[in-house]
Amino acid sequence: LAFDDKLDGANGGYLSGARDSTINVWARSGHFLRTLRSHKGLVNAMAVRQNEGKNGESRVASGSSDGCLRIWDHHSSRCVRTLQAHHQAVTSVVWGPGPSSVITGSTDCSVKLWNTRTGQQVRSWDGHAGTVTQVLADGGRAYSSSRDGTVRIWGVPAATGAAGAADATAESGP
Repeated sequence: LAFDDKLDGANGGYLSGARDSTINVWARSGHFLRTLRSHKGLVNAMAVRQNEGKNGESRVASGSSDGCLRIWDHHSSRCVRTLQAHHQAVTSVVWGPGPSSVITGSTDCSVKLWNTRTGQQVRSWDGHAGTVTQVLADGGRAYSSSRDGTVRIWGVPAATGAAGAADATAESGP
């Protein structure tokens, strides 16, 4: 589930991933607007970034069990980029700290940084021993949590527009 305040004029709206490989777009009022079709598996994760398109419109990054990362112009129902991001399911997606960067997590236990304009993988981080359940980005760092009970902190390369940071690991729990 993701919220976009630029959907349906100034009213905003929601995007919901579905088991049938689609993303449904809803007005804040609950009115159905459209369906995005392109994934070949369950849509597990979505994130909205404002002012990413040519005219400053928002974009949606989505990840699914087909291992793909897709970038959408959801205002026109168009998939603008498809990346085979992982060999297994994409479980988490977040827009990164740099322009046009997306970070993905997967059941393959890896975290990856992507340049959505070029379609190139910028960096891959391995170190989790379980499915990556969540990824976050803040400044020059990416954070990932995993079913292995750890949270890892990854340095994002300066080329993505954010200052780099050292990689670190923290155990989660009480």
